[in-house]
Order: sequence, then C-alpha cells, then structure tokens
Amino acid sequence: MKVKGIKILWEKEKNEYSKHEIGSGVQNFVTEILMSEDIFSLKKGKLSKKDKDRKDEFLLEITKKRKRADMIIFISDEIVIPVEVKKYKNIKTGEKQIFNYQKVWDKKYGILTDGYTWRFYNNKIIIREFTIDEILYKTNIFLIFWKEYTQIQNYYLQFFEKTSETSEYEEDLNIEKNRHNFFDDITKLIDSFRKKLNLKGYFKEINEQKNIKKSVEISYAYFIQFILYKTLADNDFHNFGKDFTGRLKRIHQSLEMKNYGDILFVINIISKNISKNIYKPFTSEQKIINETLEEILAKPQNKLYEITPWLDIFVFIKKYDFANVKNEIFGFIYENYLKQIYEDKNKGQYFTSPEIVDFILEEIGYNEEKLINKNENKLSIIDPSCGSGTFLYSAVRNLINTFYKKPTFANAKKTEKLIRENIFGLDIEEFPLYLAEMSIIMKMLPLIINDNYNNPIEKKIKIFKTRDSISEFLDVSIKNTVYETESSYKKNKQQMSFFTKELDLGYISYVRDEDNLKEMKLSMENMKEPQIDRFRYDYVIGNPPYISYNQCSSKENFLFFKLIKEKKVKLSDVYGVNLHSTPSKRKVYAPKPNFYSFFIALGLGLLKENGILSYIIPQTILTEPDYDVLRYHFSKYTRIEKIIIFSNKMFIDRGLGQNKKIATSSLIFVVKKCLASDNHKVKVIDYNRKSDDIGICFQNISKKKNINLLEFYKKRQRIYKFSQQIL
Repeated sequence: MKVKGIKILWEKEKNEYSKHEIGSGVQNFVTEILMSEDIFSLKKGKLSKKDKDRKDEFLLEITKKRKRADMIIFISDEIVIPVEVKKYKNIKTGEKQIFNYQKVWDKKYGILTDGYTWRFYNNKIIIREFTIDEILYKTNIFLIFWKEYTQIQNYYLQFFEKTSETSEYEEDLNIEKNRHNFFDDITKLIDSFRKKLNLKGYFKEINEQKNIKKSVEISYAYFIQFILYKTLADNDFHNFGKDFTGRLKRIHQSLEMKNYGDILFVINIISKNISKNIYKPFTSEQKIINETLEEILAKPQNKLYEITPWLDIFVFIKKYDFANVKNEIFGFIYENYLKQIYEDKNKGQYFTSPEIVDFILEEIGYNEEKLINKNENKLSIIDPSCGSGTFLYSAVRNLINTFYKKPTFANAKKTEKLIRENIFGLDIEEFPLYLAEMSIIMKMLPLIINDNYNNPIEKKIKIFKTRDSISEFLDVSIKNTVYETESSYKKNKQQMSFFTKELDLGYISYVRDEDNLKEMKLSMENMKEPQIDRFRYDYVIGNPPYISYNQCSSKENFLFFKLIKEKKVKLSDVYGVNLHSTPSKRKVYAPKPNFYSFFIALGLGLLKENGILSYIIPQTILTEPDYDVLRYHFSKYTRIEKIIIFSNKMFIDRGLGQNKKIATSSLIFVVKKCLASDNHKVKVIDYNRKSDDIGICFQNISKKKNINLLEFYKKRQRIYKFSQQIL
C-alpha cells in the first residue's frame, strides 16, 4: 500500500483502533505500514524460515498465547526489533512489555506504537518519537532516521554518547538494585558471545564433541576479567577509574572513525592487564580468544561484524555500576535466579542464606576471634558441594578480616597464601564455580592491588569441577582412621586406577586444575609428604544436596550410584561409613538413604583427626529408619558437639523475590572427628518460633531466646537413641 492509501486508512479507521489491537484493529494498520513500499518496505515472513536467514521481513504474532511481541522485525541476523502494538491512545500500557520482549534478543531494539505515536528504543532509552502524521507527511525525514536507526554502528555509538536520557538511565544501573536485569543480560551475552565465536570458527581447535562445554567455559572465564576490571574502576582502585574513562573515550572515537581494529586492541590490552596484574591463570584460560584477536588484528582492514562480540562486552560493563558491590551478590543471584532457569530441577540444591553460612562458621570457630589464635596449618576448609561459593566466600572474608588488619605487602602475601592453600570447593556445574572464583577474587582485590603494591595471584583458586563429589576421592585411599587408610591403600591400588578413568570429565576444564587436584589428593593419603603441610581438612562445611536415592539411581550423571549398580562400590563402605546397616541390626531390605547422607560420609572421610564437620540438612536424620547408620556412626566414632533444630523453614525458594519457603525442616549439626568421653555433653538447641525469619532466628539463638536447650551425656547406649528423646 502506498502512503496515500495509508493516510486514507488511518482517517477512516482510527476511532476503531482505540477499541481493538489485533485482527482488524490497530495491528492490521501497523502491518500495512510495515509492508508499505514507501515507508518500511518489509515482507511478511514465514514461520518455517530460520531466524538467522531472515532479512528485511517481519513476523506477525496472531495471538498472545506464546507471550511474544506482536511483531518482530528482522533487518538482519544482528538487528532484530520487537514491536509492541497497543490500542490507539493506550500506548503507555505497553512500556513494560516492550522492555520484557527486548530481553530475548542480543541487541535491545524495540518499537512501541498505538498506531498514532511511534517510539523507537535502544534498551530503555527512547531514541526518537514520531507521530503518524510525521511519518506520512514528512516521510523523507523519517526514512533518514530509519536508515540510521537500523545501522549496527549507530546502535553501539548510542552507548558512548552522553545525553540527558542516557545519564538518567545509567544512574539506576547499580548491581544491587538491578540484580535481575544484570544476570539476565550476562547469561544471554555469554551465550551470544560463545555462539558468535563458534559460528565464525574461532573455536575450531576444540574437538567437536567437546565444543559446547569448552566454548562455554572459555566465554565464562573471559567475561570474569572484564567484570573485575569494571569493579576496579568503579571502586577507584589505584588508577583504574582514569584508565576506564580513557579507554571509553578511545573506543568511542574509533567507532566514529570506523577504526575497528583499534577497538579490539583496547579490549585486548584490558584483558592482558587483568591477567598480568590481578589473576595470572586468566592468561592460559583465554589463549584461544586472544589468538583469535591477534588473527583479526592482523587483517589489513577490520569489519564491524568481526568485533561486535567484543563491543557487546564493553557495552555491558559500561552499562552497570559495580561501586560498593557486595561480592557475594554473584553467588546470591545465581542460587536464587539462574539455577531455576539453567539447571536440572532435580539436583536438590537450595539457596543457603548468608545468615546460615555465618552462623555455621561461628559455631565451628572459623571466625576472627578463634582464627587469630590458630596454628596456620590448621585453617584448611572444604565445601564438597560449594555451588557458587557462599560458604567459601565467607571463609575467605574471615581470613582477610583476621590476617590483613594492617594493609602491608607482607600481610597481603601472607593472607593470599593462606587463602590459596586452605580454601577448597567442589561442584558438578561450571558456571557457579566461575562465580565462586570471581567472588573470591573480588574479595581479595585489596590484597592484590593498591597504591603501594601489586600482588597478583599466581595460581588457580582451588575450586574443582567434578563429575560427582562423592566419587571424586575413590581414586585415593581415605577412610576414617589413619590405619584404615594405609591398609586400604595397599589393597586397592588397581581399583583406584580404574576410578581415575571414571572421574575424567572427557575434556580439560579450567575449573579443574590438574596440578592442584594432584596436590589435594596427595594430601589425602600421605601425612608425611614434606611439601604439603595439610593432611586432609580441619573443617568440612556445606549445604549438601537433598535428593532421593531413587532419583540418584535413575540418572547417569550420579557416578557413585552407577558404580553401586556395577558392584564396584558398596553402600556398606562409603569412605569407611556403613550406610547399609548397623552391626547389631542388619537390614533385610535394601535401604535407600538420601544423597545428603553420602555427603556426611564423604565429609567424615575428608577430615583430619580432631577436624570438625558441620552441615545443614533435613531433620529426617533424627527419626527415619534408613539413617540409624548415621546416628550409630556419629555416636560411636565422633564427638557430637551441637545439634540445632529449627521449627521454621530455613530455605528460600529460587527466585529474586525470596518469598517462597521450601518445605524442608532443617537442622545444623557440628561433630568432631574424635572419640568422646562418657561425660561429654551433647548440646541440643530446639528453636521453637516458626514465624521468625532467618536473621531473627539466629539472633535469638545467640541470645538464648525462644529455645529449648537439652543436654545429653555421652553414653553410647543412650545417645544412639537421642533423636527419639529430642522429639
């Protein structure tokens, strides 16, 4: 339809457009404008066509069942514009919707219209607003704008050009206030970055079968350094603030002059500086990407499409303010938000509140008051299901608060060494481990760089990707006493070699450093190893997964249960703990203990003599028949220090609202790996206020308010049945 026909249609139907959006309403009018050869000149696309092959066309959403924008314009695979159509004179109701529809696409374009008013967005910023009269009667002016709006270079320039609108928008993008948007953006950006580099063949050296996992890992590792860089700039570390401002200006100038190679040069320098001055392991992790940059830079002339993956990174870090960010926020949001989107729902992982973490660290004595008086060889701590590192981050914080009170280079070196040699974690997922690594590095920044010294971290932080934490130590000989360890090692060398093959991920992971892994496992077996001060761990802490035996057994990714089926390991010997039966009461049925009980067995195996284990777990351990084995083992082979029972729900469901409680009644236990005397008292605290939130709950416990305090003498024939007495 020509402009003349559009004018006639508008005058004839505009009153009806205030009544209807779809069908014969305003949506039909917008469709005619998009197809008009005098205005947008777009074709109506077919659903069967792949999005990457679309050019100068649009898709029409007939109904709202799929919760998509009314229309989606495809100028190219880079420029995709969702269009939200509202009834005439009702445009304001579409603002929230268009922002939501933007999130689906890499570039945050958007058009919001009621037929009369047309708003053109870049992210949440209105770049220009036209009326239908301006489009129809000043079409030449509109077409000049449309051509500029749909050029990818102008999309990027918008982020570097200060206007009153952009300034107002940027002020709101503090990480603390925009958690949801931040992680929405970063996850989509990482996925887009990986796919673009894959599409261009930049991961060609990686075996095809391992390509996805490896390219994801490389992308995660690459992004972390730029978040660290922006954190240093926003918190005014050394001269990073000036450095960022200068590089921002240079990128803007290069973009205007179409000197795209210089933009890559700037980004490459930032990457190398972070690797050199903050965390040296980044150098090897980003080898493939840095080689790609060198390859692109070697070309006589660079095209914009070649550098957009890197421009997207810079736009992202410019968009958010990391000043005074609480470092654990990355883990917090992962636990609450990303986990529900990107992970298997049946992994039994729940968000661990920082209040719970701090309470457990206080209970086991991993706090400033106790740490300052400890031998430096007795600070080792491991979380075998660490997730995004909530426990590890807080342990690192406590070490820094204890040993880095005076900001000297000597104290920085000492504290950094203590963290590097004593903080350990394992998990089955890469992404949370990268977040754990980033949170720990961010907490360590005062140790690494300031106006007086630069102390870059030389070696990887000791967190490890594993196929299965429970199986991870089957290739070393850990039991519950030194004697059992030595005798088992002599008997099982061949079998342990088999387990080593089973534990192989099938690819080299950046969060499974082989040298660190070898050192960790060597320390499990040989307390006389001269190069390793640590022999196992002083503390094992965590919030282990809660998954039923049947669920674990039915899934291939639970290696230990696969090995049980193959009769290569036994339920009666999980790191020296019999999870099948007690000596005096062998079960005639096949018991099915929850996955958390395997983590208890592993935790005890990882401990030094006199080491401390503390988990938060379900209260099922107190009463259910299948856990008589754990009650027996605790009673006979450990000293139970404390049990804290909660009437209220201690876990919050995933989701940033944090308003849905998990139906899991919990307890925290603290046990020491040693035998107890007969006059040892077990403290049992029963917190009886169901309505209190977590913070109030722990405050009251510390003040001994709203609790029932029970104490039991350690007499084995009684303590074995303590759970019945408690309840």
